[in-house]
Amino acid sequence: MQHRNKLLFLVAAAVVPRVVCGNPLGKVIELLDSLTAKITKEGEEEAKAYAAFVEWCDDAAANTGFAIKAATAKKGKLEATIGEEAGEISAAGTKIEELAGSIATDEADLTSATSVRKKEAADFTASEAELMDVIDTLGRAITVIERETAKNPAAFAQTDTKTITGLVKTLSTIVDAASFSTQDKNKLLGLVQSRQAADEDDDEPGAPAAAAYKSHSGGILDVLEDLKEKAEEQLATLRKAETNAKHNYDMLKQSLEDHIAADTKDM
Repeated sequence: MQHRNKLLFLVAAAVVPRVVCGNPLGKVIELLDSLTAKITKEGEEEAKAYAAFVEWCDDAAANTGFAIKAATAKKGKLEATIGEEAGEISAAGTKIEELAGSIATDEADLTSATSVRKKEAADFTASEAELMDVIDTLGRAITVIERETAKNPAAFAQTDTKTITGLVKTLSTIVDAASFSTQDKNKLLGLVQSRQAADEDDDEPGAPAAAAYKSHSGGILDVLEDLKEKAEEQLATLRKAETNAKHNYDMLKQSLEDHIAADTKDM
């Protein structure tokens, strides 16, 4: 209202100098009508713009409210998801530690088993070589005695005592290394002493009969053949044990490697 009064005052001030030039009141009214129309138009435009602005504000407020509501709901879901993921991360960390521990244990077991297996294989190789040498030596000794006995039972008594003694001593050493029984060793040494006593009796009048030499040589053969048989049995047992040990190791190794691979994949 004050704005309109100011406009009327300005219009009146502008037309006062022209009062002399026609009907001043008509001019004033004409100007007032023109200004009124202009002001009315501008007011309508401003009201329309204000209404549009208010509508935009209402829409923006509504949209913002919806966005806030949606964001709040999403925030709740994200927080719940974060909580679940944190729990899964913790569980996964624990699982990884367990798997790492299991893998380390399996690898240590495999290393230990491999070390034991290598020692077993080395021991088997050494024992097998010793037993094969024992069997070969016994076989050669038996062959020599059988050959000499077959030629002439009495000739066996002429065999070099030192050679037989050396052979028996060699067999005794091998028997000790191959863990033969003390009974077998004593039996073999007793035969050596008997053979030496028989050799000493040959220097005296009245040498033993051929049957006595044959019996004597047969006793040696019995001992040697018995030792050879036991050596062969021990070798067979040793090889069977080696086969079983290797099989058990291979099975354990495969199991541990499969377990390690599965745990590594789960990590």
